[in-house]
Amino acid sequence: MDSLWDKIKQSVIDSASVAAEKAEYLGRIGRARLDIAETRHAIRDRFADLGGIAYESLKDDGEGADIGSRDAVKDLVGTIGVLETELASREEDLNQLRAESGEAAEEDE
Repeated sequence: MDSLWDKIKQSVIDSASVAAEKAEYLGRIGRARLDIAETRHAIRDRFADLGGIAYESLKDDGEGADIGSRDAVKDLVGTIGVLETELASREEDLNQLRAESGEAAEEDE
């Protein structure tokens, strides 16, 4: 027969185990959300760079002189495409983490 002390000790051990698992889960969710925010920020930065090139081209040439054919624009468009793919992958990873734990998927800001 277990003593009261053994029951208390086992309860504390079980509680600590549950708390550690929850902390690990929250850490992974936090990291995933941070990765998503970083990717969104990188996309916004590339769009700002693209806008700057378009502005300078329009200011200097008057009509833009076919902005889309410039190498810098092509590079930025390619980079944005890669970042958008990465963002979708990271959002899917976050949703999968949430689904594994039974948490409903939420839209991130």
